[in-house]
Amino acid sequence: RDLPSFPTRRSSDLLSHRVVQRLLGRFLAQGFVYHDLSRACLAQSDDAIPRVVLLGRLALYGAGAARLHEEIITVTSRWIDPDNRKGPLIPYGHEAETRTMAILQESLAKAGSGHEVSATAAARLQTSLQQDVRDLIPHLADRGERSRAAAEKLLTERGRIEAEALRGTLDEQRRRVLKKFNDTEADQLYLALPGTDDDAVERRQRAADRRHWAQWLENANRDLTLEPQRIAEFYKTRSFRLEPVGIAYLWPITG
Repeated sequence: RDLPSFPTRRSSDLLSHRVVQRLLGRFLAQGFVYHDLSRACLAQSDDAIPRVVLLGRLALYGAGAARLHEEIITVTSRWIDPDNRKGPLIPYGHEAETRTMAILQESLAKAGSGHEVSATAAARLQTSLQQDVRDLIPHLADRGERSRAAAEKLLTERGRIEAEALRGTLDEQRRRVLKKFNDTEADQLYLALPGTDDDAVERRQRAADRRHWAQWLENANRDLTLEPQRIAEFYKTRSFRLEPVGIAYLWPITG
């Protein structure tokens, strides 16, 4: 059977599991589309309730298609045979979802323990897969919208912090250069004696330094406006993508 397991970012321990990393890479490499989600995870659990987990990947992009944010979003539900459903699957609330993800993590830890899902149960789940995705995909979209809004808020704040930090750095550099520029006014006294070659060299070097600093200050004044703005713009979302990347079933051992 071609039924691997995969993670969700709602559990850092689960995501870092080496088996999960390998399987997630397999999912992302092969890809999924809504109408052709044919690869799934089938795991057994000690829980008495059959459960289903739909995973989606949310990616936010900035200017030039730069990837600003990516996360895995989950929707969990009690699995009910389509023949016995009175309506679409209903997503779990926070507590039940937390429990479901914990069971998934426990199942991954026990992978290869010898328990096998019966061929009959596997066939039932395989035939209901498309219906399960249709039931849960609207809820995945809703959660994706909320996650997108939260991520964009964090990105905006990050852009503001980095822009302010850069503005402070540039302003400090500008103050130091301006002080050097003001300390080397044309009428200042030089250490070399007047009329000597050393005096001429000193004056030419000072004049060259002042020209360089004057140009630097001109550029710095422009950068103080443009560069922080450029950083803030970098963190603005230009587009996003939300797509289902897999589905996991947790089947009771006793079932």
